[in-house]
Amino acid sequence: MLQFRLVFLFIFCLSTATTIAQVREVHGTVRDAETGEKLPFVSIAANNGETGTTTNLEGQYHLRHAQPITSLRFSYVGYTPQVLQPDSTGLLNVSLQPSAAQLQEVIVRAGVNPAHRIIELAIQNRDRHRIENLPSYSYRTYNKFVLTATDPNGLDLADTLHTAPKDSSYYRMRKLLEKQHLFLMESVTNYSYLKPNRTQETIIATRVSGLQQPSFGIVAAEARDFSVYADMPIFFGKNYLSPLSPGSTRKYEFILQETVVSGPDSVFIISFEPQRGKNFTGLKGLLYINSDGWAVQNVIAQSASDDKRDIRLQQQFSKVQGQWFPTELDVEITIPQVELRGHQPYGRIRTYITNINLNPGLQKRDFSAIALQQSPLANKQPDYIWQQYRPDTLDAFEQRTYTVMDSVGKAQNLDRTIRLMEYLLTKKLPIGPISLDLDKLLHISDFEGLRLGIGAHTNDRLLSWFSVGGYWGYGFKDEQEKYGADATLTLHKPTNLQLQAAFWEDVTEPGGRRLPFREKSLLADLRQPLLPLLDYTTHRHMSLSGRLGRYLQVHTQLQQEERRPTLFTADDQPTIAYNITEAKAGLRFAYGEQLMQLFNQTMPMPGKYPVLWLQYTRGLDNVLSGNYSYNKYDLRLEASLLHRIFGKTNITIAGGLVQGNVPFVNLYNGYGSYSDDYEVYAGEGFETMAPYEFFSSRYSALFLQQDLGKRLLRTKFFKPDVVLVTNIGIGDLKEPLPEAILPQVKTMNKGFFESGLMLNNVISSTFSGIGVGVFYRYGAYELPKSKDNLKFKLTATLAF
Repeated sequence: MLQFRLVFLFIFCLSTATTIAQVREVHGTVRDAETGEKLPFVSIAANNGETGTTTNLEGQYHLRHAQPITSLRFSYVGYTPQVLQPDSTGLLNVSLQPSAAQLQEVIVRAGVNPAHRIIELAIQNRDRHRIENLPSYSYRTYNKFVLTATDPNGLDLADTLHTAPKDSSYYRMRKLLEKQHLFLMESVTNYSYLKPNRTQETIIATRVSGLQQPSFGIVAAEARDFSVYADMPIFFGKNYLSPLSPGSTRKYEFILQETVVSGPDSVFIISFEPQRGKNFTGLKGLLYINSDGWAVQNVIAQSASDDKRDIRLQQQFSKVQGQWFPTELDVEITIPQVELRGHQPYGRIRTYITNINLNPGLQKRDFSAIALQQSPLANKQPDYIWQQYRPDTLDAFEQRTYTVMDSVGKAQNLDRTIRLMEYLLTKKLPIGPISLDLDKLLHISDFEGLRLGIGAHTNDRLLSWFSVGGYWGYGFKDEQEKYGADATLTLHKPTNLQLQAAFWEDVTEPGGRRLPFREKSLLADLRQPLLPLLDYTTHRHMSLSGRLGRYLQVHTQLQQEERRPTLFTADDQPTIAYNITEAKAGLRFAYGEQLMQLFNQTMPMPGKYPVLWLQYTRGLDNVLSGNYSYNKYDLRLEASLLHRIFGKTNITIAGGLVQGNVPFVNLYNGYGSYSDDYEVYAGEGFETMAPYEFFSSRYSALFLQQDLGKRLLRTKFFKPDVVLVTNIGIGDLKEPLPEAILPQVKTMNKGFFESGLMLNNVISSTFSGIGVGVFYRYGAYELPKSKDNLKFKLTATLAF
């Protein structure tokens, strides 16, 4: 009997131990066995597929199951799978060994590729998974940007055979990187969206190593806005053909690398890259497609051809309230051409999306014209607040980065340096309450030659609602002074409602176009310096301008000018002066445009909708010495269209009409940008037309560019961006002109035509490029000699 009891007790203890050892929850981290790098998106299947999960961007996983977990299978593309049994602790850290073959290379016959069916199903369901199709949503983001560097050769400091030639700066950098990063930045934002295009993001916390009070924060907009469901997603300034765009199976090579069963669903891991011989701007990487709605669960993507910048994107999606939603984002950026003391710098932006609400009850009134802004207390958040926002604590590297960089920044007053850079972005250099106008220091043009000058305005340190200033300049070719002064009163800062009075004695373009709110980028218009003749102008005006609503800017102005032209005048003739008084009302309408307030200034964010300018001008006779009465109407429309096959189309439509008694300086010149001494693509106007070759009282023009990218020419050593150009203009002259001027004026009532081909970025770097363009003039106004119709010009591009 005693023996029976002992046997029973032994069996009971064994069964109890087995019960206790039954594990229903497991967590851990998966790493590369050779490098120790944490592996994201590792597939984990429990009990031969009863349930499963994947690791996050930190290589971490957490798995719960209603049944005891007896086995876990860890698999990752390019690594040898492992099957392990968890112990009673529930902690299971795994190291996967890289396999010899990183990706499968299989040959399939047309129509048999098993990946194509899965891709087609994902394409059919993509609209239901695009979060921009949701009525509204809101969430919180935590963003962390780390800048560090690595030795590209992976040399050991003890390896004196290889490291002896390196200088001391290399060793100092190596020692520094063993203890800390080069730079660290964190931010927390609240984001809201209301269909179709209203967004609001507020930076509620920001911390930047080296700065005490940063006026900016990291926002992972590029990684967040990238959508593999879009036809042509934008990926850090470039548009790529998506692997989930219609017809992608004819462009991309898809290979089903692995299928992971997870309960009732399956996850299909499919690699993709452009097919050989297919010339388009594409991506390469991995798609994890879940059979639950045929949605993308994870995506790893990078450019398939860009050797100037190595950018790698990872996105992870989770099921939230029945909707697949992005929850983790990671971007790693490397510029191979940049070296820092023998090390390769690289940056990493990681974003965690939490507090997701798909029914936030948002209304239109909850959104302002400012889509991105920083709260006043964002740079003053205490440590305990940061502990609440961070998904994990800072590691020793990150803590030391803040400690060291903050002390360095305080000693070198980096906050003041950042403030200086902010002002430089607005072309102003602050010196106490006065800011120097940097754009007044130096100009070079055909008419003035070298022009040196100085300008200054009061800034916010004196008064935030009022500014007064002026400028002076001297042209060494025309040997004339130019000067001016203005005062601006800000009546309402949120709408930028401003009242301005100005006077200047300067030069203007005869027959030129002056539209309100038309900002010019650095390389957008290089036409002004080539103009051979300008009007000396005495100008006075009063204006009122501001923003009405989200997308409309309005400008009204009363001005008086005395124009003294140098065009069509002889040296032995007396100077002709035109006294002109005008009342103007103009607007700029940019539907969908959003503004951001960072770096202590408000800046527009690029939009995808057309931008429209309209202006009405009334010439006032017998008002403020004005001698002319006329009506003038101006229009300009700019639009960009994207196509997954033909690339990007840029369209500009311009037109104008003037009726009445108008001086010729207020007609429309032909808008030419050709000069015998100027061999650079102007970016505005007709490239084969001289500036004052034509004049019109009414005109219309179409400027069309088709940017094919690298679709037509892509070889190992020669892969420029191919751009096709066609410009068309037509005009007529209905208003009478003085007899002395009339014989010298031509009209383009028969239509002016030119077409061209540009090869941009023939020579390129990470951020810029130089190319060549050729343009040909044809039609009714082609020149007698064919060679005179052909113009060669250099092109310049910027990658930001």
